[in-house]
Amino acid sequence: MGGIRKSFKRVGKSLTFKNYIMKTKAFFLTTLVFVFLLICSSGIQAQTAKSNLDQVKLQQQKVGTWESTSDKDTIRVREHQEYGKAYTTNSYYIVKGLKSPNQLSSSTFDSKDGNFKGFTLSANGKYSTWIGLWTTEKKFSLDVVQNFKPETVSVKVEYVYETPTSMTETRFSPTGVKTLERKYKKIK
Repeated sequence: MGGIRKSFKRVGKSLTFKNYIMKTKAFFLTTLVFVFLLICSSGIQAQTAKSNLDQVKLQQQKVGTWESTSDKDTIRVREHQEYGKAYTTNSYYIVKGLKSPNQLSSSTFDSKDGNFKGFTLSANGKYSTWIGLWTTEKKFSLDVVQNFKPETVSVKVEYVYETPTSMTETRFSPTGVKTLERKYKKIK
């Protein structure tokens, strides 16, 4: 042991084996904390990149009139409009040339929660609430929930805007099973 201690002598100072171990531990822990903070800050940047999407600007690409042909004599129409800082949607069917109401919807961006919140009133008197956001520049995802409670998802919906004039609506069960797909074309 005497030979090891002699090998730790430095110019002007004596470094014992115990001190060497303590300094090595301190260096290791400092390096570990630095690497941990570096990794965490990189992870935070990756997560905030998604929220850097301009949600309100992206929502404006929905504005207009969209049509989907359900079958040979039925057309589903969605009229999206801006209403100040909110948005409204009037949805109806045209069956053999006759207009039949379907749903009215209204939504706005909640900057506190960082997502859109909306409600839908159906012609049959039922209502639903939903929470959604743009997950990419072309995809708006929402969960239909009960009274804005995120844990009560009954339907998941995705709207993918392939081009400025074509959009696909896909509905899923709460477990992710695809239940419906509609293709829309923008006519106004």
